[in-house]
Amino acid sequence: MGKTRRNRVRLVGNTNPLGLNGVADFLNDNEDLMENGLGPVDTIREQLLNVNVEEKLNALQSLAVLVQSGKKDKLTAICQSDIIRISAPYLYDRDQPLRNAAAGALRNFTVCMPEVCEVFVEQDVLTPLLTLLNEYAQDGEWVPNFDAALGQLDIRSDTFLQAINLLWNLCESSTLALETFNQSQLIGCFIRCLDYNIFGLDIAISVAQCLLVVTEGNQKIWNALTQHVPEILSLLNVTGSYGHQYLRTLGAGILSNVPALSAAYTCNILNSISETLQIDQQEALSNLLTNHRENDQNESISVMDFNVEMEEEENEESAALRRRQQELPTPAEIAIKEVGNLLDAQRVAAEIITNLVSNDEEEWVDSDGDDASDGEGVIDYEYENANGNGNIQNEDKLPEALVEVIKSLSIIEKLWKKAQVLPDNVAQSLRDVSVSLVVKVKNLRISSLLCLQNLCNALSPEDLGGAKAIYDVWVELGQQVFKGPQDVSVMEPATSLMRATLERLKTNKELFSQMVENDLELIFNGVKNCSVAEIRANWLRMLGTLGCLLSENLVRIIITFIVEACSEEEDVWTISEALDALMDMFADNDWPKLIIELNLPEVLKKLEKMFKNKMRQQRRELKERYPAVQTVRTNLTRFIRYMETEADKYARNA
Repeated sequence: MGKTRRNRVRLVGNTNPLGLNGVADFLNDNEDLMENGLGPVDTIREQLLNVNVEEKLNALQSLAVLVQSGKKDKLTAICQSDIIRISAPYLYDRDQPLRNAAAGALRNFTVCMPEVCEVFVEQDVLTPLLTLLNEYAQDGEWVPNFDAALGQLDIRSDTFLQAINLLWNLCESSTLALETFNQSQLIGCFIRCLDYNIFGLDIAISVAQCLLVVTEGNQKIWNALTQHVPEILSLLNVTGSYGHQYLRTLGAGILSNVPALSAAYTCNILNSISETLQIDQQEALSNLLTNHRENDQNESISVMDFNVEMEEEENEESAALRRRQQELPTPAEIAIKEVGNLLDAQRVAAEIITNLVSNDEEEWVDSDGDDASDGEGVIDYEYENANGNGNIQNEDKLPEALVEVIKSLSIIEKLWKKAQVLPDNVAQSLRDVSVSLVVKVKNLRISSLLCLQNLCNALSPEDLGGAKAIYDVWVELGQQVFKGPQDVSVMEPATSLMRATLERLKTNKELFSQMVENDLELIFNGVKNCSVAEIRANWLRMLGTLGCLLSENLVRIIITFIVEACSEEEDVWTISEALDALMDMFADNDWPKLIIELNLPEVLKKLEKMFKNKMRQQRRELKERYPAVQTVRTNLTRFIRYMETEADKYARNA
């Protein structure tokens, strides 16, 4: 098929929404918001327009709770109202608590409902937001103050933290937001805030996350960053907690986003993220769960002691302090956040490696692509078969120095450990403790599988550990896919890696000598029971590769299944992948008896007619994939001619 450039992985560090501890069901239980017959959205709007600052604060806090409720009808109602436009100017209000509440509420909204970011940009949140951040940039003396007793940022610094996260979310989701940011003069301020010794780890991480997003494919920022290379490089030497590991990995990600810096500091980047990948995330999770059980027991005792103390009368100052303490994260929440930092750091590390080995330059291509012109990649089956060149592959070539670094750091082995499924008991306990960590574990696994797929495409079988090691990965992945829960988001990268490993084994038929029809049935069922076209395409591609490796009796079964699958398939891209796989099977092998017995020329002519019709119907949906599908259609016509020629030869000889 045609050429393609591999898509770079977007390096994004997700965080949870701003915590609102101890909030009751805002929508159902808060009677104050329903007075005068108004619903919560109308009530919030009225309070926002009130001249009283306390009313505005109440409205913004209510908005934050309403957003976290996740009720789509309410969130849609907010987007359709002018609440966002009314709230935005409070980001730069003279009242600091009002600024803080506005930044927190709006940041919450963009996290809970990312699709709202375009609405935010349309309703001009960026103007007051960038004005607010520019105030910090122009104040060279500003540094955060920490409440030593409570461990809290001062309100002005916390506002900056919320504003950075809001900007990061907007730039990630909106091209216009990114273009607007490019016109600001904030890079210098952001670089300064990467010094966690002065600004604290939370601010440094959030700023690094924002820089990671705005530097992704953004040439206008690259020149500005080259003026601050020493500061970014210093992040690669950060050591300490999992939070420090995350900051270090984000620094590596920022460097890798800038082509000139990525090329100059590849070894530094890989050495840094290799240390992050070295940490055993499953051990960290097990320790978290053990400590969580112990903390639960201790907290139950603390609550009893607290109730006894509360019998004494409490003055106003003590009550205010108690309320502030209750708003602070618990030790358990801090521990969850810390392990979350580790999982995010390792996910970003995998994404960095993916980008490093998936260069966008033209010379790094593979033969499965979707960028071909109509005639490019077309195979003349008669010529290829006659010259024995049907299995020539345009393999990617990485610089030898990069390959050696990857091997010396055991990158593949480390990533494979990150791609493993959690033991059932750990997974269940984790679901009971933190849903956010469950999501982070899954995202780490997905990123690791995608990275391994890219490495498998880019490295030679020898560099990957040899054919037997590759085969073992293929078998283990198959066991995970068929025995585990059918999570589509994991199935796609897992089957993509299976497809890539199997492609590397095309010359190792001996490894598949024990394969039987029952093994094929698992893949057949994978195709039949899957609702995702990309996964079906992966299974069908694997069947095509297996058709080059197995005995003729199994090849017959595979051909029959692929033909039937194509006739029942609705997605034209999947059909093209299946037909391409079928044609690949005949690139190295002659099965004239099968051609006649299965009546392939006539069967394929019927498929060709259906294929052309579906191409016309789905041309708009195919978009950039259309040239690749067109290539398959052209190849199919020549392939049918080749089938007819082979059948005639066999008939004459018989």
